[in-house]
Amino acid sequence: MYDFGLLVVRLPGLDVLMYVPCLTARIPIRRAMERVQGAMMEELAGSATTTVSVGGKAIVLAVKDGQAFVPASLKLPNGASRFQVSFPKELGDTDMGAKYLVYHENKNGYEPPTRNLLERILRPGDLFIDVGAHWGFFTLQAATHPAGDVAVIAFEPDPTNAGILLKNIDNNRLREKVSVVCAACGDNFDLAPLVTNSSMMHSIHGVGLKAPGFPWGPAHWVSVISLDSALARFPGASGRRVILKIDAEGFEPRVIAGAEALLRSGRVAMIIWECGQAFSDGPEREAMLTMVSTLNDLGFHHLRPVSDEGDSALAPFLTAEKYEANVFSYHPAALSDFDKVLAI
Repeated sequence: MYDFGLLVVRLPGLDVLMYVPCLTARIPIRRAMERVQGAMMEELAGSATTTVSVGGKAIVLAVKDGQAFVPASLKLPNGASRFQVSFPKELGDTDMGAKYLVYHENKNGYEPPTRNLLERILRPGDLFIDVGAHWGFFTLQAATHPAGDVAVIAFEPDPTNAGILLKNIDNNRLREKVSVVCAACGDNFDLAPLVTNSSMMHSIHGVGLKAPGFPWGPAHWVSVISLDSALARFPGASGRRVILKIDAEGFEPRVIAGAEALLRSGRVAMIIWECGQAFSDGPEREAMLTMVSTLNDLGFHHLRPVSDEGDSALAPFLTAEKYEANVFSYHPAALSDFDKVLAI
């Protein structure tokens, strides 16, 4: 991806104005990231290792201070990973969420259709809001995007995951770019039980764990805040175009209900939300249908990848179809170049 600059070509009796690809603005950003990742690789050089066995593969990761490091599949021009995601080493042996993330990031990147779309749509000056940030794969992607000047607000209600997220932000020298809110998002302020599963798939009230095969672990009470209330505490984020990602295990409709002012502001270019198994039936499905109807009334259009691999083509998201994966709800007015960035 390139920035575009204005070039004036002076010919006899004629000035020709041309928009041309220009890497100049991004060179300082790229070099800064290369320095950070170079320093991290030096720190990890010669360190101990751990092996994560998953999907018939033995994936070797560097270990430092009890943390296993997963190099991002996204690369800098010099070939180095754009960021590193770390987690407590023992989770690589015991936690299915950790194994899932390591396997897919090592294969071709975690959720490649979503990751590749995010690479195309982020612009300088954007605000990326990550609801359900987990350990920060999407938060770190946005914060290290070569466009530069992408502010990030990440919400993670689970205290353990929030601690890992904060460590990853610190390890990648991104404290100035990312704000972390240790809370869930909903339609108003509340205290609610967060039902645990693996390190992933924690769900408020367990609404995302109703299908067989999704065991309920211990629950702990967490704060819930609306996006509108939370963003009022970040005046520096006002005026920025917004890319909103929501992975809330069945609580997505409540998150959208608590973002009415934001959605009516005209600043939201895209909402990336998970249409999970929670929405297959019952009151959760009715809530999802109401959410989609609300977004329709606000002018959003809905697409989905036709494949979970690579740069998948996009097709209309239809609520009547059986579908469980991410949905891309975009607003043509805020995503003015949607015909280009959504094309494969």
